[in-house]
Order: sequence, then structure tokens, then C-alpha cells
Amino acid sequence: MKRIVLPILLVASASLLNAATNKEIKQEAKSAIMKMGGALKSHMKQNMKAGGPEQAAGFCLQEASAIAKEVNASYPKGVSVKRVSLKYRNPANKPTADEAEVLEQIQSDVDAHKAVPKMIVKELAKNSYKVYKPVFINKGVCLTCHGDAQTRDSEAYKRIAAKYPHDKAVGYKKGDFRGAFVVTIVK
Repeated sequence: MKRIVLPILLVASASLLNAATNKEIKQEAKSAIMKMGGALKSHMKQNMKAGGPEQAAGFCLQEASAIAKEVNASYPKGVSVKRVSLKYRNPANKPTADEAEVLEQIQSDVDAHKAVPKMIVKELAKNSYKVYKPVFINKGVCLTCHGDAQTRDSEAYKRIAAKYPHDKAVGYKKGDFRGAFVVTIVK
């Protein structure tokens, strides 16, 4: 009897540890995403309010990467956040092969009308994780730069197309899967 109980206890303990670790990792990722997303969103709103879509596009083209670097520098050691998409505008947002695989699975689930988790944790190695937070086009204002030719602001998009002539981040409709924040956590 003792021989059976010990393996069961070990398996149960490992499951509890993994659940606790998963919850901790998600919380750390959520905090990092809120900081990054909040910084980018507040600047975007300020620029949109101050000068409309053309100024907001200018902000994205000239300052968003610098703000993302600054926010990343403020995280604890071993934590970083980036944005990725299968339909990227900036080549810096091109997903790695493992990230593309996760994004393709999310898109497949969306296409099949399956529920998409709010966060997806992938363990890369012991104490090394990537956490994905799917991003959807939930606001019509996003279509100003990411929609089709009828919904995009033509002047703002001229600026975007001049910098990113191979832009793939267009043609979206409200509710579409856009990409993900990816948080890398190494403990």
C-alpha cells in the first residue's frame, strides 16, 4: 500500500506545483503586458486626440519602438515583452517559428469558432516561459490604420506605406485576431 501512495502523492504534488507556477507566471506576464500596453495605448490616444490619425500614425512610426524599449528596460531581469503578428507591419514584429506556430493555432481556433484562452503559457525549458496574450481588433479606431482601403485613413496610411512598403497588417475587420503580446520570462 505504501508503494502506491508515494507515487500518487508525487504526481499530485507536481500538479499543484505546476498549477501554482502557471498562475504565478500568468500574473507576472499580465503585469508586464499591462505596463507595455498601457504605455503604448496612452501615447496613441494622446496623439490621436491631438492630431488625428495622421499624427497617431506618425507616433507609431517614430516613437512606439523607443517606448517599447524603455518599458522593457524597466522590467525585472529575465522579463521582456514584444508584439508579434502573422500579418506584421514592422519586420521587428515578425514571429519566430515557435511563436508563429502558436499564432497559427490561435487563428485556427478563431476560424473554428473555438474559445481562445486569455493567456497561453508555453514552458521552453526549466524556469523559462513564453506567455501569449492574444490581441483582437475590438475597436473601430484600429481600422483607421489596419482596416481595408475603405476604412483606413488615406493620409495616415500614406505615411505608413512609405516606411513599410511590404505592410501585411491591413485588411482587418472588427473582431479579427490581430496578433499577440509575447512575454518571455526566465527565472
